[in-house]
Amino acid sequence: MTLEPSRITLARLRAGISKAQLAERLDATSRTITNYETHGAPDRMAAPLAMAIGCQPSFLSLPPAAPVEEDRVFFRARRRSSAAQKHAATSAARTGVELYSFLLQHFALPDLSIPDLAPLEPRQAAQQLRAEWGLGIDPLPNLVRLAEAHGVRVLTLPDGAKEVDAFSLWEDGVPFVFLSTMKTAERSRFDLAHELGHLVLHAGLDMSLTSERNAEKEADQFASELLMPRVLLRSMVGREPSVESLLRLKAHLGVSAMALAYAFHKGSIYSDWSFRQACIELSRRGYRSGEPDGMLRETSRVFAVVLPALRRSKGGPDEIARHLGISSGELHGLTFGQALSVVGHQVPDYRPKRSDAHLSLVL
Repeated sequence: MTLEPSRITLARLRAGISKAQLAERLDATSRTITNYETHGAPDRMAAPLAMAIGCQPSFLSLPPAAPVEEDRVFFRARRRSSAAQKHAATSAARTGVELYSFLLQHFALPDLSIPDLAPLEPRQAAQQLRAEWGLGIDPLPNLVRLAEAHGVRVLTLPDGAKEVDAFSLWEDGVPFVFLSTMKTAERSRFDLAHELGHLVLHAGLDMSLTSERNAEKEADQFASELLMPRVLLRSMVGREPSVESLLRLKAHLGVSAMALAYAFHKGSIYSDWSFRQACIELSRRGYRSGEPDGMLRETSRVFAVVLPALRRSKGGPDEIARHLGISSGELHGLTFGQALSVVGHQVPDYRPKRSDAHLSLVL
């Protein structure tokens, strides 16, 4: 028997190394690595390859699986991300897709309810999604759990792929969103809203450079309206609100201070002068690079339910990791850091949840 060539490629890309770098680690030639990734490697190379790439030996014997094609992916920061970072992210995405395939063998997950809103302008699309999900203009609850309740698979990026801010894709008719945990909780929440914009507005979009730039701008407009509806902002603050008023509202909405200042400006709540002054003051207080006294990071309802249940019935995260051929640490990195949490312990959110995913065990 030989090791599966596509798995060797997938693991190498996930590790963010080139064929030449892998050859150097194995004291082999680049041609040898090319041969491994074309025809497979002998079984005796499982352990050396796994050590060189940083995967489990069993991963290299799993069925064929190619990385997710990058032209199907909406990257939050495509132009700032290197090719190696994007390869690592899309290869991690394949593992995330396989994780959900495993979960679906044991759980019934929420049905998909993501409308196609491509004909609408971004702000109108955000308003329509709120209407279809029965959200009104109230501040949104835990956005990860809200997305999950409507069939979106939301995961985090493990070490080696976190430099890519966020991205989304459709896989076999199912939407996936991957988030970096290197940002503040507020900015990660905006990233998720941004990716929801891509999912409802841009399915099937030709990813030329011009269309990509337009799509990124539209997804930002969608996210701003989804999280900070202008009608809500105008009902809660008057013209030229103080920075203190802005900070109170930003905590209520679960958004970054700078994003809210920008929304005030775009909604004509701030004049050009007031916007500049607010940005100067927010920068002075540390809100340009972070969120002092920010909200807790939102976590997954799906993983909060399925991981403890599988721990009781199927051996838990270690068994899931073995099934996927990855380390427990990588599984932890894909699941909001919930895979290695104490059974039954859930990180509290900054406000009560609504629209939680309803899961049922089908063991």
